[in-house]
Amino acid sequence: MLLSDEDYFYARAEAELKMAKAARVPIAAQAHYTLAGHYLNRAYGGRSDHETSADQLRARIPSLSSRQ
Repeated sequence: MLLSDEDYFYARAEAELKMAKAARVPIAAQAHYTLAGHYLNRAYGGRSDHETSADQLRARIPSLSSRQ
């Protein structure tokens, strides 16, 4: 059974939310919540003219090395 794009993105958002809740490291939870938000935007908002790149996402998340 093939999923529509919207169903796929919704399922990915749910998976990211579960991973965020299970994360033991706050920065990991933040990353999962961020990804879930992007998947929900795609599920309900369709394609966006302003796609967020992986580099833009990484820039929003503080470096793990700066926490040590």
